[in-house]
Amino acid sequence: MEKTHYKTVFISDIHLWNPQNQWDKLVKFLDSISFENLIIIWDFIDYRWINWFWKWKRKEVKTLDYINNLSTNWINITYIQWNHDRELKCSEKIHFNNMTICNSTYYTTLKWKTYFITHWDSLMSWLTNSDLIWNLWTKICGLSLKFENFLNKHIYKKSHISPSEKINKLIKSILYSPQKTKNKINKFLKHLDCDGAIIWHFHNPQHYSLNWIDYFNTWDWINNCSAVTEDLKWNLELIKYQNSE
Repeated sequence: MEKTHYKTVFISDIHLWNPQNQWDKLVKFLDSISFENLIIIWDFIDYRWINWFWKWKRKEVKTLDYINNLSTNWINITYIQWNHDRELKCSEKIHFNNMTICNSTYYTTLKWKTYFITHWDSLMSWLTNSDLIWNLWTKICGLSLKFENFLNKHIYKKSHISPSEKINKLIKSILYSPQKTKNKINKFLKHLDCDGAIIWHFHNPQHYSLNWIDYFNTWDWINNCSAVTEDLKWNLELIKYQNSE
């Protein structure tokens, strides 16, 4: 069966070391298609969970090796890192093999449209530069996950519950008002010479146009297993991986 070919695949929020990441589906998805460019937009490694569960696991090693093998097989990889992988944050671009690590970049489509790509937290300096807020958020999420594991192991043995995800969403809803976030993004993009943006923080799908600015959210590989792709027919779209097995 011939693989679907894409010029570029955009993925985000893999969250390695997070117990809820779906690395196996990500690898199957990338194996099921062919592509020339892979842009990993933030949160590939989740240092928030490394602080709680630090040890090398098979899935982390396999995923890192897989991405590294892509870069040595003439696949151009751009890795845009920010909040959950903030320990890797660098002020300048780093290049090795066919991989580039940076904080933001511009992408030009086959239709010659230019998109600005970054993590939304990079525009929220009050949050990303606040170690107090970041450490507090990390501790709350870590404790809630430990509590969740205890409940599912000893009490809710058959029906799994996920209070940690609800707590995480509650914190985000407090820190980020969706409407105010959209207004801030549109105000920011007006000052850039671009046609749109692939930028977001919430783990939910979005694609809309406002004031001639095209906006994409790449979703995540915790809940949605999805990506933004550009094919050779000039289509830029959101897709969701459906495992046929």
